[in-house]
Amino acid sequence: MDDPGFDFSVLSEFRDRMAEDDRADRLLAVMVERLAEAGLVKRRGRQRTDSTHVLAAVRRLDRIELVGETLRAALEELAAADEEWVSVLVTDEWARRYGRPVRYDRLPRETKEREQYALTVGEDGMRLFRALLAVDTPARLRRLPQVEVLRQVWVQQYWLDEHDALRWRGPKQTRDRQSRRHTARRTTSAGAAAEGRPDPATARVPWSSVEIVSPHDPQARFSHKPGKAEWVGYKDHQTETCDNGLPNVIVHVATTPAPEQDIDALEKIHTDLATRGLAPAEHLVDGGYVTPATIHRARTEHGIDLVGPVRLAPTSRAHPGFNKEDFSPNWQDRTLTCPNGATSPPWKPTLSDGQERMSVLFPRATCRACDDRLKCTGNVDGKGRHILLLPQPLQEIQNQVRRDQQTRPWRERYALRAGCEATVSETVRAHGLRHCRYRGKVKTHVQHVLTAAGTNIIRLHQHQPGDSRTSLGTRFTRLCRQTIDRTQTDTR
Repeated sequence: MDDPGFDFSVLSEFRDRMAEDDRADRLLAVMVERLAEAGLVKRRGRQRTDSTHVLAAVRRLDRIELVGETLRAALEELAAADEEWVSVLVTDEWARRYGRPVRYDRLPRETKEREQYALTVGEDGMRLFRALLAVDTPARLRRLPQVEVLRQVWVQQYWLDEHDALRWRGPKQTRDRQSRRHTARRTTSAGAAAEGRPDPATARVPWSSVEIVSPHDPQARFSHKPGKAEWVGYKDHQTETCDNGLPNVIVHVATTPAPEQDIDALEKIHTDLATRGLAPAEHLVDGGYVTPATIHRARTEHGIDLVGPVRLAPTSRAHPGFNKEDFSPNWQDRTLTCPNGATSPPWKPTLSDGQERMSVLFPRATCRACDDRLKCTGNVDGKGRHILLLPQPLQEIQNQVRRDQQTRPWRERYALRAGCEATVSETVRAHGLRHCRYRGKVKTHVQHVLTAAGTNIIRLHQHQPGDSRTSLGTRFTRLCRQTIDRTQTDTR
């Protein structure tokens, strides 16, 4: 790079090559493979995973800014491709509206005026679509990337009524749940929609998983963690080794859309690690990755002991009482026995959020006569206890983990997972992982992989043989470590 003939533009070309296929992942795989051969990475050892949010390299837009800026970006690209064709469409109003970036402070303030502005932009977009679909329009203009983004945004933000008039879509319904969209309703009353089951014909903005929020990075998505963060961008999942006496090496990196849940990324992480012969014997993760189903799948398909907290029953968090794990199932007779000895009728198969469940309902008369009714059912109107059971292997896992995670040995074992928070902090604060340097998921993933590789190099340089702690720390910190190690040696 010190050569006078070196041109820095080749760095962008290198980045583009790294973004092709899975070259970035293969680069990290080669590094980890060499470390495994050198004995610094243990196969079938212990690993831990955590995720963090990553901000896209774009400005966050509201919906009216979005449609205006999307149309402006499409006109910019069309002008670069065929300025003469675009010049026929441009009017004085278009020049004023789209001649410079669309900013919130330049838009109308009143609600009605803002809605009218959005419809005006929508009509301008429809005029552009009609011109693009004309017979004499070059086909290459219709295939431009920003034109395709414009089409998707218009589908998501506008709709045509029965009179073919353009309409502005309503906002999302906060209680709308995608898992229930195709579930049959119990009632056709208006109250059903309020419970998260809207009419599919309702003209509203789509879910965050598919909604484009910026024309300059169409793959970035909006997400939020209640009470923690709201952002537009992606998620980065980092998996590192955490074996005693060895350096903590990042062995896998996954980049996902921001709204994607952690649990949805786990299977791909396990599959990638198993394909490379690096599947751990024990995998420590937080509660966002763990359900009985993921524990069972990791154990049966990959031979991985997935360690993480399973969500407690709602009654465990709200008030003391009988939880599902206090009941004894008879899988042959398909019945459930309560702590006081009452046995339910045979359960019935059902679905909950599209998943197989068993519905167990105790008779009202049995529960009314029980002295522990209020502690068990939690209601005062005399209803019987209703319990949803998972399939047998999953239910047994759920009961076992819920019991284990209340014990001290399990907590001491799980405490090692907290070290992954330090890795997130290091890559974010020391190496700038929080902010995307590029646009698009593929190039963002390259940044994440190269950041992980650079972090590994720094850790290997700092590693002291026999010590799994990769940070040298201050002089006083090292002195304290030596004192603790000497004390532990003397007590042995």
